[in-house]
Amino acid sequence: MTSILPVAGVGTPEHRAFVTLPHVARAGDPLWAPRSTEVADWAFEADHTLMRAFVAVDGGAPVARAAAFTAGEGLGTVGLFECLPGRGEVGRAVLEECVAHLRSRGVRRIEAPRSDPLTVGLQVGGFDLPQTLLTTHDPPFHLDVMLAAGFRVVRRMVAPLMTRAAAPRLRFPPPPPGITIRPVDPTRLEAEVAALGHLHGAVFAGAPGLVDHDRRRLVRRLLPYLDPDMVVVAEHAGTAVGSLLCFPDAWQAGHVDRARILSIGVLPGWERRGLGLAMGSRLMNVLLDKGYQSVEGVWVREENAAPQALARAFGATPGRRFALLERSP
Repeated sequence: MTSILPVAGVGTPEHRAFVTLPHVARAGDPLWAPRSTEVADWAFEADHTLMRAFVAVDGGAPVARAAAFTAGEGLGTVGLFECLPGRGEVGRAVLEECVAHLRSRGVRRIEAPRSDPLTVGLQVGGFDLPQTLLTTHDPPFHLDVMLAAGFRVVRRMVAPLMTRAAAPRLRFPPPPPGITIRPVDPTRLEAEVAALGHLHGAVFAGAPGLVDHDRRRLVRRLLPYLDPDMVVVAEHAGTAVGSLLCFPDAWQAGHVDRARILSIGVLPGWERRGLGLAMGSRLMNVLLDKGYQSVEGVWVREENAAPQALARAFGATPGRRFALLERSP
């Protein structure tokens, strides 16, 4: 008999079932990153009034799970979805529990999957490529389960993939006149983080979930992974006007030779001045010098030609593909 149970708190049997499920579902999958389970740990450390998690258990074993998050401004999200093969009906039921909870919280729109501002999107392509830092890793049938639960695809994204094999063919230009391209200064990290936070607030204004009340916690999450050489700042007259955030793929097992770009952006008014190319050029040189074999870019909308053209300038090819889904409560 299958039961769908709310997760009352950390350390409960329901919590143990919730965090155990990915290890059951991904057993033997060499492309899955076991360290990705820390996304659930981070979620349970957050304000529990904003999250409600559910797990489906059959015969004492977990078979499906999901969590609902109240994001504010009428937005709710569903994330941390997992379902065993052949248990799509149970997976749909768990998703419906999340939707019912968000409906009771008065949300007007539900996005999925998203468990926090960084871990967004359902993998729908590139299944032969490994999971990287702060990304999802889904089997193809997860999309079918979510569609059957009433979600619809509203955005399709691609993560460009750059490899060492393509890098030698590149020629790196100098930065535009008046622009300084530099790494973050680890000796004044607090000031640097504050400046980057302000920059990102302006660059991504109006993009739900990218900049929110949880920013400080997200920064603390990323600091253990930080390599200052891989976070690039574009400055004009001492003011940051662009940034590129790249991190070692700390989820990679064994020797880390992959990296992931988490964001790249410039202030309004600084577009089309070559800043993205200049920041990317510096990063590519750093990655080559440090022996990295590949870097997965931040996902971009499939219809957004400009960032894809920038990625191609660095020898990128389309990598893993993701989708963002929505439904009404």
